[in-house]
Amino acid sequence: MKKEIVLFILLSVFNMLIVHSQHKELPKVTVLKNGFIFDDKFESHKGSIVITDAIITAILYDDNLSEYVGATIIDITGKYVLPGLTDTHVHLATVPDPDREKNAKYMNYQLSKMIDAGITTVRDMTGNAIILADYKRAGNLNQIPAPSIFYAAQFAGPAYFNSIRKHSKENKDSPWERTITDTTDVKMAVTEAKGAGVTGIKIYADLSARLIKKIVKEAKRQRLQSWGHAAVFPATPTDVANAKVNSMSHAFDIPYDFSAAKMDHHKKRPAIDAKKMDKLLLLMKANNIILDATNYMGKNNQFFDGMKITKRAHELGVKVSVGTDWPYLFEEVNSTPLFKEIKIFIDDCNFTNKDALISATKIGAESIGLEDRGVLAVGKRADIYITNSDPVENIENLKDGFITIKAGIIYTKK
Repeated sequence: MKKEIVLFILLSVFNMLIVHSQHKELPKVTVLKNGFIFDDKFESHKGSIVITDAIITAILYDDNLSEYVGATIIDITGKYVLPGLTDTHVHLATVPDPDREKNAKYMNYQLSKMIDAGITTVRDMTGNAIILADYKRAGNLNQIPAPSIFYAAQFAGPAYFNSIRKHSKENKDSPWERTITDTTDVKMAVTEAKGAGVTGIKIYADLSARLIKKIVKEAKRQRLQSWGHAAVFPATPTDVANAKVNSMSHAFDIPYDFSAAKMDHHKKRPAIDAKKMDKLLLLMKANNIILDATNYMGKNNQFFDGMKITKRAHELGVKVSVGTDWPYLFEEVNSTPLFKEIKIFIDDCNFTNKDALISATKIGAESIGLEDRGVLAVGKRADIYITNSDPVENIENLKDGFITIKAGIIYTKK
């Protein structure tokens, strides 16, 4: 009797394994056929891209698709294939609307429009981590059309937080908004930030050079990025660069390295000292620090020196990413703040179209510490933006989108 029971159990398990194998979902294969594919230098080559689930599994430069019988074929003849765009400086949930329905409407609209514009990845530079984690998850599960969201915890000194929390109902520290002093347990602060799902620590204001180095060292130990403002005070931009942060935000704040004046947006900003500027930019290059220029926001506020500094940074070989900063609004049809930022790079900072597109893709991914996207290559995530016309020939064509693909999911333009 016992042998019969054992045999019955074994047969049942065997049958379950057979049924499971019979119903195992096969990989979803999509072929983007016969388009102009941009490489990592934005040279185009005619070919086809094979996507298996969320990954690019082949790039073919002939017409032989015989091994992909049964795949979904999308004919993109005459169209241009580039990596999904990255905006490295957004603020989706910095000041969320207290009305949940209004806030949800705002978030869904912004994220959907980003996808329409070919933006598949964003770096949020300080916001409510609860809201951001929720939308990050929803986007990752493809419950809503949204770019991949990576976000920061904001570390700053007491003077900064005391000034901004005077009239705020939420006037206490949180894992994603932390007061740092000489007595702070930095290891625990970084650990709690990591627990809130952040990818990087934003080093913001009212911090000494010594504290910045301590934060960067601990963030690196816990495998988080360090994203610093250029002007932190009392730490200077050179102090921030010496700490070897991964990126520095706001080109227009770099002149504070040449002045004893404390930052005040209502007063005249310091003039550029060309010799000191070059020294700082070369330090950034040596330490592989990416400049998050935010010229769209700077130009709107008439901080025109940021464009001169971005131009010089590019001339000296500093990597520059494309970031728009607050607020993220879609004022015009087919024209996003990210496109306007790219145009500023080209029109005012002497970037070629190729240079600007590399900043908006490959360097954008690097600025978040991402190695799985930013270029079109086998093994990379299928984050892809396809345009109807060539953006290298005319950057205005970047607005002429056909489809956006994020992690293998296809979004047609609305």
